[in-house]
Amino acid sequence: MIIRIDKRIYSDNCIAKAVYSLSDIYVIQRTFLSDKEEIIDIVPKQSTTDESIKDKFLCQLNDYKLRSIIEEETHEIRTILYAKAFSDCNDIEATDMDE
Repeated sequence: MIIRIDKRIYSDNCIAKAVYSLSDIYVIQRTFLSDKEEIIDIVPKQSTTDESIKDKFLCQLNDYKLRSIIEEETHEIRTILYAKAFSDCNDIEATDMDE
């Protein structure tokens, strides 16, 4: 099964993660046509239908795209939370540990 991917929609990172996540059940080859388009050639390791292959791959691709969007939107908040969580560590005294 061959699937065309628009790289303006899906980053290389999203595509690579989707390919890797399905590598246990499919042999997948990526072919770059241009900066904007890529072909994914998927061969199942066991017999399955073409629609099933396409559905699984697109589901994984969209999952990693959504994860990427969430990470991008929440990156600053997580950085602030980490900084806040560890900012008070310098205030801990040895005597505080004894309690």
